[in-house]
Amino acid sequence: MKYIPLVLILAVAMVIIAGVVVDGDGKTQSLQQALTIAQGAARAGTNAATGDAINGDAFNLSPVAAVNAAENYIHDTAATGTARVVGDQVIVTVDLTYTPKILGDFGFGPMPVHATAAAELIDQN
Repeated sequence: MKYIPLVLILAVAMVIIAGVVVDGDGKTQSLQQALTIAQGAARAGTNAATGDAINGDAFNLSPVAAVNAAENYIHDTAATGTARVVGDQVIVTVDLTYTPKILGDFGFGPMPVHATAAAELIDQN
């Protein structure tokens, strides 16, 4: 009987440690997913460039087309985010939310995850 408080304390501590490990890894995976989506959306934005490489023409990055392509990519992944064009770069920010599996039971709510990536249109001319 005298060991019951110690066992309870250790059990709670083990659950908290498991929660930190499991939910920490889950948030890290969500961050990686957000970064992958941002990178893909940025590439999709630069793919919206117009030009004729066969004739040696320079490529032109249309800001409207690039932003639309990047935001469509983000929308297709069921994430939220924004895209913008700065010079020849498409910069994308993606927002996801990770819902803790174990720590959620202890009052830790959804955790926001943000990732930003950029892709640059490279023109050899």
